[in-house]
Amino acid sequence: MPELPEVETVRRGLLNLTGKEILSIEINRPDLRFPFPEDMDSITGRKILDIERRAKYLLIHLENDLTWLVHLGMTGRFGFQLEGKHDHVVVDFVDGTRLVYTDPRRFGVMDLIRPGEVHKLLSDLGPEPLGKSWSGEQLYTSLRNRKVSIKSALLNQHIVVGIGNIYASEILFRSGISPKRLAKNISKKMAHEIYRQTQHVLQIAIEAGGSTLKDGQFKQIDGELGYFPHEFAVYDREGQVCVEPNCRNLVKKLVQSGRSTFFCGTCQR
Repeated sequence: MPELPEVETVRRGLLNLTGKEILSIEINRPDLRFPFPEDMDSITGRKILDIERRAKYLLIHLENDLTWLVHLGMTGRFGFQLEGKHDHVVVDFVDGTRLVYTDPRRFGVMDLIRPGEVHKLLSDLGPEPLGKSWSGEQLYTSLRNRKVSIKSALLNQHIVVGIGNIYASEILFRSGISPKRLAKNISKKMAHEIYRQTQHVLQIAIEAGGSTLKDGQFKQIDGELGYFPHEFAVYDREGQVCVEPNCRNLVKKLVQSGRSTFFCGTCQR
């Protein structure tokens, strides 16, 4: 599933649509993860004013206070050309630009937010990891008394948004903290280090255009791949030698809450 860096990369790729007027929308199936809103075609005739990201959601702000909400699910992506049978939404603009939403597994979400509404998918989200409202102190406070692993805590979108398997593994490796350590046993010093490494890892990943894995599902708007996998220290490196110069241990993999976690048992405590 695309995580914060991938969604932010998509957002930046869509920004050149700002100011363009939507001519038409073609919906080729009744639903994705949920049914499309009945008035989805009400986006036509409106210009795109701005595009924001909240957690893993894209918020496309249109004229007359209408917001088009998009979640890419596991395999959703936007592009400017038709690809084939999995092109579920096609948006044409007055100037001839075409935007295509493709989603083989159909776990994406599209909905509309009207003036004065707080969408249920956005109403209970935690702080943005790159925003000013989050800090190491806040992370420490939110972890106290939690009897789950720190890896599971970082995936909790009520604690902090946008972090998934890839970046949680990378953040914890760079922090020197075992993914098996209980959240309640994270010291204040550890929490501040996790905060610092979260900022560092996510910024680098965004600059690299996100992460395209072996399945090739995630692509940038222009079709380019995300190159952060070249920076992977542990993710998807099971059985390979740890990247730390003085460590010859092999990267291990374990399953936590049904999700794969990669780590070095020597470097992470």
